[in-house]
Amino acid sequence: MSNYTKISDLVTGTEGSAYITVNGSNRYFFELQKLDANIEFTVISKKLMGHRMKQHKVVGAEGKGTMTIYNVSPAALEVYNEFIKNGKVPPISIQTTNEDKASTIGRRVVVMRSVILAKVPVASLDDTSEDLSTTDTDFTFDDVDNLESYVLPENMR
Repeated sequence: MSNYTKISDLVTGTEGSAYITVNGSNRYFFELQKLDANIEFTVISKKLMGHRMKQHKVVGAEGKGTMTIYNVSPAALEVYNEFIKNGKVPPISIQTTNEDKASTIGRRVVVMRSVILAKVPVASLDDTSEDLSTTDTDFTFDDVDNLESYVLPENMR
């Protein structure tokens, strides 16, 4: 048994997929170019009487992310129109799968729930660009479920 990670077991960023669910309707998130999501702890620090070092305590957490989307889908704008016209934000969740068939570690599947996109594209024109039209947006999520996790590489099991 070897104690090193083989490069063939590292997951390539393009090997994966994403699905978005809006108002119970699930579909492939075809307009997604890039997604990065993290959970950040809320930490307080306090120096207690008689101690010279501050101590730290986790008191909460927040789901945050960024994504780049192609400006081709009416679905995101419909979410914001629902809020503008009716004052309601339909529930959104995003499920991502990271899976590289060349790797022996399997795949990771997570679902982020109660997703709120900070902005969505309404219109984008640029006569100086030959690039694909995209929008960068931040987002938040209130819950996450880890449906499937990576395993140890084959040579470490």
